[in-house]
Amino acid sequence: MSKNHSEYGIICERGDEKKVVKNINAFMADKYEYRKMYKATHASFLEARLPFVYTHFYNQFLKQGPRWYFELYPNTDEESKTKFSDRPEAGWVIFINKMTYDNPEYKEHLDTFFEELLNATGFETFLLHQYADGEERL
Repeated sequence: MSKNHSEYGIICERGDEKKVVKNINAFMADKYEYRKMYKATHASFLEARLPFVYTHFYNQFLKQGPRWYFELYPNTDEESKTKFSDRPEAGWVIFINKMTYDNPEYKEHLDTFFEELLNATGFETFLLHQYADGEERL
């Protein structure tokens, strides 16, 4: 199993979007002085998520040091298709990519950052999927 890529469910309603986004953005700004998440609305970003249809999702990344990337998107899309249909209590999902996890210098920082990020959502979270090495994203 790879610890680099995983997806976590946030136990909330889809309508809790503003609260989840506000909580994550506040955490990143207050604790790490990172910029807020980007709201992705460009057609090419959205088409890459097909067959799921979204009007938008959120993402953020760090290009240097302990490189990472994450996305926040609803579990149920605009056409009422649920990505993790066996876990409908997850109103929102966070995809995590710890790009430099294999570097011992960054491992602890990455684990701590994402544990704190999940806690900062303001809702209970749980692991939906841990990707195996080489496994394509669901």
